[in-house]
Amino acid sequence: MDYLNLENIPREEFEYLLLTNLAGDEDYSIPQNVVDILNGQFRNVIDNELLSSYVKSYNDNDFHKMIHSGIENEVISLDAWLCVGVASLLHFIQCNWTGPKSDEDVEWLKTLEGEAVKHLSLHDECNVNTRKPEFLYFSKIIFSNQSLAECYDSCNWWLFRASFIHQLVFNESSAVLFNETEQLIEKIEESYILKDEYCNTLFSIEAAQFYFYYRRTKESEKYVESAQEITKLGLNLEGVLGKRTKYQQEEKAQLYLKIDAGKSPFPFRHCENLPKSLDLNDDVRLEQIDYSKNIEHAEIGSMEEAVILAKLVELQLSQPKDKLTDEEIKPYLTAVTNSTKNWCLKVVSLYRRCMLESADHRAVERSMMQLEYLIQEIKDTKVPVAYRMDLFFASGLKPIWTLEETWARVMISLGLVKGALDVFLKLELWEDVINCHNMLEMKHKAAEIIRQELSKKPTVQLWCLLGDATQDSSHYETAWKLSNKRSSRAQRHWGMFYFAKKDYTEAIPHLKLSVELNNIQENVWIRLGYAALQIEDWKLAATAYRRYCTLEQSTFEAWNNLAKAYIKLGDKERAWKTLHDAIKCSYDRWQVWDNLMVVSIDLGHFSEVIHCYHRILDLKKNHLDVQVLDILTHAILNNLNDSDGNPAQRLLPKALELFGRISSVVLNNSDIWRMYGQLTALKKTDTDYEKAAQYLQQAHRAAISDTKWFQQEESTDNVLQLCCILTEMYLRCASDCDAKKKRSLLASAKLSLQGVVKKVKDQQWNNEKILTLSQKVDECLNTVVNDLEKIKLTM
Repeated sequence: MDYLNLENIPREEFEYLLLTNLAGDEDYSIPQNVVDILNGQFRNVIDNELLSSYVKSYNDNDFHKMIHSGIENEVISLDAWLCVGVASLLHFIQCNWTGPKSDEDVEWLKTLEGEAVKHLSLHDECNVNTRKPEFLYFSKIIFSNQSLAECYDSCNWWLFRASFIHQLVFNESSAVLFNETEQLIEKIEESYILKDEYCNTLFSIEAAQFYFYYRRTKESEKYVESAQEITKLGLNLEGVLGKRTKYQQEEKAQLYLKIDAGKSPFPFRHCENLPKSLDLNDDVRLEQIDYSKNIEHAEIGSMEEAVILAKLVELQLSQPKDKLTDEEIKPYLTAVTNSTKNWCLKVVSLYRRCMLESADHRAVERSMMQLEYLIQEIKDTKVPVAYRMDLFFASGLKPIWTLEETWARVMISLGLVKGALDVFLKLELWEDVINCHNMLEMKHKAAEIIRQELSKKPTVQLWCLLGDATQDSSHYETAWKLSNKRSSRAQRHWGMFYFAKKDYTEAIPHLKLSVELNNIQENVWIRLGYAALQIEDWKLAATAYRRYCTLEQSTFEAWNNLAKAYIKLGDKERAWKTLHDAIKCSYDRWQVWDNLMVVSIDLGHFSEVIHCYHRILDLKKNHLDVQVLDILTHAILNNLNDSDGNPAQRLLPKALELFGRISSVVLNNSDIWRMYGQLTALKKTDTDYEKAAQYLQQAHRAAISDTKWFQQEESTDNVLQLCCILTEMYLRCASDCDAKKKRSLLASAKLSLQGVVKKVKDQQWNNEKILTLSQKVDECLNTVVNDLEKIKLTM
C-alpha cells in the first residue's frame, strides 16, 4: 500500500482512529502510517524520506515558515502531515510521560532542540527535565497551520492537546497558553467530531483536565457533568457496615461508591501487565475495607473509569482540604484502582492514592514504595507504548519528573533527606536542594551550589534563587536583564523579597509588573492585594483581590479583603455581593457573617441582617451588636422601606424571634430589653402591651444596675429616655384594665421614676440635653402621680 495514500479510509474514521487510539472492526484497510501510530511506532511516521529530503533542501532558516510552506504546497499529503504531527506529539509524550525511555532521534529535527526550547519558553523557562522538546515544537507548528485546520476538524483538537502539554512542561502557569487553549475549546465544541458520543465524552474529560490545572472549578464541573451525562453514569456515595482493622469486633458504617450505568460501556481494550497495587502490610489496618456484604457494581469500561477519576479531582478542588474530603474521595479511587484495565488510569489512580497516603502516618511508607515502583514501571518495556497511550489525554497522568519529585517529598516526610536530596539534584529542583541543605544544617552549601550551576549555564531561575539565598536584590535585577526584561518570575522573586521584609511600597511595583507579564499567578495577586491594603491603596487592592478570586474561588480571606476594599471605596453594594461569595467558601466562620451583617444593615437588607445574626448565634452562641440591632429596630418601628422597597414591619415576627433568642442568652443588657419591648408593643394587643411593659421594666432594672449610672452623661441620657418609653407603655397598659390592676401598674411606674428623678437632681447636671430629659421625666412622674390620685378617689 502506498505509504501516503489514505483514500481507502473515510476521512471521519481516519480522524477518529487517531484521536481515540482505537482501531475498529470495519472492512476497509488502515494505511501503514496510521497503523504505525496505533502501534506506537512514531519515529517511522516522522522520519520519512520525502519529508526529510524537503527539510534538507529548503534554503530558508525559518523552520516555522518552512513547515507551513511544505503543508501549503503538499510536499506530502495533508493526511500525512496530520499523521506526522500526531506521531511527533505522541513521541514527545512517550519521552516525558508514559515511557519507556526512547533515545532515538530524528536527525533533521535534533538540530532544532535549541530553537524549540527558545520558542516554548515564552520569556520564562520550560522544565529542565523536558526531553526532546523539538517534537512538541514540531507538532505545534503543524497543528497551527490554517490549511490543515480547515481540512480536518480534529486538527484544532490536536492543537488543544499540544498546547496543554506545552503548559505542563512550562515552569509557570501561562496566561498566553490559557487564552489560546480556551479559544481552541470553543472551536472544537462546534466540530462535527463531537456528534460522536465517544469523542464528545473524551473531549469533555480532556477539557475538564485542562481546567483542573488552572483550578477553574466552575468550568471543570461543567465538563465533568457533561461526560457523566453522556455515559449515563450514576455515582453515589453510600454507607454499608464493614471493618477497617484486623482486630475490630463491631462493624461500623463505611463509605463505598455505588456505580449505576444507564447504558452499555464504551469500547475499550484490556492491557496486560498493569502496575500492581502494593500491599499496606500494616499490623492493625486491613488491606481493604471488609464489607459485610458483597458490593456489586454495574459493568463499566475505561472511559467510564476516566469519568470517575475526573469526578474525584473535581471534588478535591471544590471542597476544603481536610480528612472528611479525603474520606469522600477514597471510594472513587478504590473503584478505579481495583478494576481498571487501562494503563494510564491505573498509574494515575495509584499516584493519587499515594498523594492521599503521604499524609497518613500508617500508610506513608507504602506511598513512598508505590511511587518508586511506578517510576520503575514507566521505565520498564513490558507494556507496549500503544497501550500506554489509551486515554492518556483524559487520564491526568503527570510527567515522569513530577512522579520523581513527589517521591522525593514523601522521602523527606519520612526523614530520608539525603535520598530526597539526590533526586532533587538530578531533577535540578534547586529550591528543594536548598531546603534539603538547610535541613541537614549545611546552609553554606546552598549559595555554593547555585553559583556552581550559574557558572555552567546562567538562567533566570538560578539568579532568582541566588537572590533568595543571599538576600541580595541585585541578583533579581541580573535575572531581569537576562530575560530581556520579560520574565514574570524575576519580578515575582524581586517583589517577594520586599514583601517578606514588609516593605510593601517597594514590593508593589515588582508584583504588579509580574502579573502584567503573566496574569494567572494566584500567589502574586493575593500578595499584591495584601500589600495594597497595607498602604491603603484601595483601588489596587480591589483589583488584585478581584483577580485572585477569579483564579482561586475557595479562599474566604480573599473575598473578605475584597469586600473591605470595596467598602473603603464606598461601593457597599459590590462589597455585599462579594461577602456572599466569601460565605460560600467559609460557611462556618462567624466573622464573615458578621461582616455581611454590617454591610447588609448599611444597605437596608434587613431580612439578610436577621438571617446573619441567627447564623452567628449558631456558630458562637453569644453575640451582641447593639448598633446593628438598634438600626434594625428603628427601621421596623418607623416602617422604613428595605433595599427592595418593601416595608420593614413585615419582618416583625422574625425580629421578635431573633430578640427572643438573644435575650435568652444576654440577660442583663438594657438596650436589648428596650428594643424587645418596643417591637413587642407593635403587635398592639393587651397581652403584648403587658409583655412590652415587662421587657421595658427589665431594661430599666438593667440600666440602673450600675450604681454609678447617674454620674456618666451617656448612661444618664439612656436611663432618662428609657423612663419616658416605660411611662408611655405603663399608661397604655393602664388605659384599658380594671382599677386594681391599673393602680398596681402605675405604682410600679411611680417607683421606677421617683428613684431616677431624685438621683439626677442630686447630681445637679449642667447639661441642656439631660436637663430637658429630666424635666420630661418629671412631667411623666406627675402624670403617673395624678392618675394614681384619681384612682384612690374612685376606690
